[in-house]
Parts: sequence; structure tokens; C-alpha cells
Amino acid sequence: MTTAIDRDSAFGRWLLADRVAVDALLKGALARGGDADVLRSAVADLAGVSGAFVDAGVLDPALGRALLRRTVGVAAQGRWSVGDPDRAAVVDVLPRLTGLLRSQPVATVDAVGGAARAVARAGDLGLFGFLLAAVPEVTDAATVPSAVLVAAWRAGAARFRTAALREAASLPRSVAAAVLGLPAGADPAETLARHTQDPWWWPGFRLEPGVVRRVGGFRGFGGPWVTTPRVVPGGPTGCAVSADGARWAIVADVHGAAVVRLGDEQTPPAPATATDRLPVPWTDRVTGVAGAGGSVLLVSRRHSYWVDAVRVAA
Repeated sequence: MTTAIDRDSAFGRWLLADRVAVDALLKGALARGGDADVLRSAVADLAGVSGAFVDAGVLDPALGRALLRRTVGVAAQGRWSVGDPDRAAVVDVLPRLTGLLRSQPVATVDAVGGAARAVARAGDLGLFGFLLAAVPEVTDAATVPSAVLVAAWRAGAARFRTAALREAASLPRSVAAAVLGLPAGADPAETLARHTQDPWWWPGFRLEPGVVRRVGGFRGFGGPWVTTPRVVPGGPTGCAVSADGARWAIVADVHGAAVVRLGDEQTPPAPATATDRLPVPWTDRVTGVAGAGGSVLLVSRRHSYWVDAVRVAA
């Protein structure tokens, strides 16, 4: 299965030297229903990027096994096509993570691979990799999943916000500053404290009034709803949506947004009260408003499947 791989490369030398572990991983993937041609192609793809994982001409055996385990495991599940986030985690994201891979190879491969699909679904996998690439070497393996969680939230996976803020506060200062993407000189603790108070504030982000984020959309185009949503106060985050006979929680901040179905609607929401003129680029009848933290309101309107987060004051 590895005949197309250069045996004189660091990756090829590791495959031969660690043959027992390699054969066990490949046989296991085949036993789980993996297609031999797909597995062969996946291993070749891994070999193609393996130079990024080599240090002083040698591939760390622990890293090699973790990478191969992740690669053939994903390929055996049919998730190794171009554009699939599980493949992208291996061939696009992990090769950039020099500090984390050098210090905690197994924990990094496992954590990044496990988070990639959720990040790609809700956020920006490229930004996720960029933030983690800035993280220096760490001495404690437990730091890795915390850093990955923070990077996932920071890259747009808003449903992890509460847990990510907690974990970010526990990270070493240098790791926190890197994975949060803070400008030079910014203090992570101060940034997190201010952002906790105002989820729409972040260093370097714009503060002028207007629409700062759009949430939701029509299900036929990838959104959650088939009827137009209506914002109502309440739910676990303080702002929710009534749509499709159900109540939905909105989790949103300056980095991203998520929509979570809470359950069937028990009673229809009351009519929306009149609101002051909003700094929005549309003219439509507002159907619902709820506070979303800071000076931002979550606003629904009659003719849109989107819900707008609107900053009403700088």
C-alpha cells in the first residue's frame, strides 16, 4: 500500500522502521470497511505534506503514528475527499502547527482532527489554523485541547463561547495571546474581561453603528428555517427566535453565531413593540427585537429569513 512513497524520505524511512505499528493501523482501517484504493491515496496525500512534520531529517514516530491513525481512520469512514474538513485538518491545518506539534504531537493531532468538522461547519477553518500556528511550544498536554477549543470559538464556532472563555482564562499568557489573535501588547486577561461584559467588542474590530452580523437564513440555502424567523427575548442566552413552530436559541458574538433548536413552541410570541429607528441598510417592518449584549440588538423583519445583529450606538 506504500509502494508509491519515496522510501528514502523521512516519511518513507519511518514507515519501514515502524512497520509493525503501520501495518496494524492499515489492517484495522481495512477491517472497518475502508477501501484499499482510498486508503492508498490518503497515505500518499499524507506523504506529500510530511515534510512539514520532519525535524532535523527525522519524523518523530509518535507523531507519525498519530498522523497515520487519523488519516486512515478518516479515510475508512469515507471522509477523505478534497474539501472535506477532516482531510483539510491533516493536509492544510496540521502542517502549520510547528510549536504545538513539536511539543505535544499526539494531543495536537487528536484535538485538531476532532474539532475540524465543527469549525468548518460554523466558522473559518483557515483562521482556526492561523491562530493555532501562532501558539508556541507548550509543556502540558492538557493545554492543547484548551487552546484548540479557544481557537474554534475565535474562528466562528460560537456555540463554544462559554467554555472557550473559561478555558482561555486558564491558558498561559503567551498561549492565550497567540490563540486569541491579540495585537502585540494586548493583555489577554483584560481583553477577556471586557469581551465578557460586551460580546460585540474585540481589539481592532469596528464599533460604529450598523449591522454587525447576520444569523440564520432559509433552510433551502443552508440556513435553519423554512418560515421567516421572529426574534423574542428569552432562552438561555437572553435572545431567541420563533420559527417553524419551534423556539430557537441564538448564540452570537463578534466572532460568530449559532442557532440551537430548544423545542416546540408552546405559545405564540406577543406582537413586537415599536422600536426607534435602526441604523440598518434596509426598509422593512421589524417583527421582533431582543438585547444581544452591549449596545447590540437582535432584530427580525417581515421579509427576511435572516436575523440581524445591529449595533445601535458606538
